[in-house]
Amino acid sequence: MEPQETYQDVLAKAETLAPEDLSRLIGALSKLLHDKYGQWAAFKNVEDVRDYLEWMRFRDSHNSDGRLKSPEEFLAELGESA
Repeated sequence: MEPQETYQDVLAKAETLAPEDLSRLIGALSKLLHDKYGQWAAFKNVEDVRDYLEWMRFRDSHNSDGRLKSPEEFLAELGESA
């Protein structure tokens, strides 16, 4: 049996993910928690966090006119090159 990774190891790996992969990870963890614990998603504060993260994802991935940003536009805004 392989040793289980520590929280710090998993967090360090998550911090290296591209934004879209990190977003998918957050969604998968949200589903895992909902499936495992059921009512955890019913807490008001969790809904507030989910709404905020959805808004941030939309804000960061779209231009002010509502158009989806290209990967180049997104990276340019971060100060990185494609």
